[in-house]
Amino acid sequence: MLAIGAGPALAQDQRERVNVYQYAIDHPQADAEMNAAPSLGASVPQTVELSKVEGNPDYAYFYFDGRPVLVDMRTRSVVRIDH
Repeated sequence: MLAIGAGPALAQDQRERVNVYQYAIDHPQADAEMNAAPSLGASVPQTVELSKVEGNPDYAYFYFDGRPVLVDMRTRSVVRIDH
């Protein structure tokens, strides 16, 4: 019974989550200063300020070269780069 009761609540939580990429597009930031371009899976230096996403605490973003770069907050690793 627990699994049945938890299913609809979990689905509702996922629907309420904010689309991180769209949020970053809708809330652009100034480009971060980095010595090298970010790469997928790489750790983001602590000197780069990450912008939080309202409604989704698991991810943040920053801009590099005019494009959003999405970051996993648990690991500070790059999970998406717009090319």
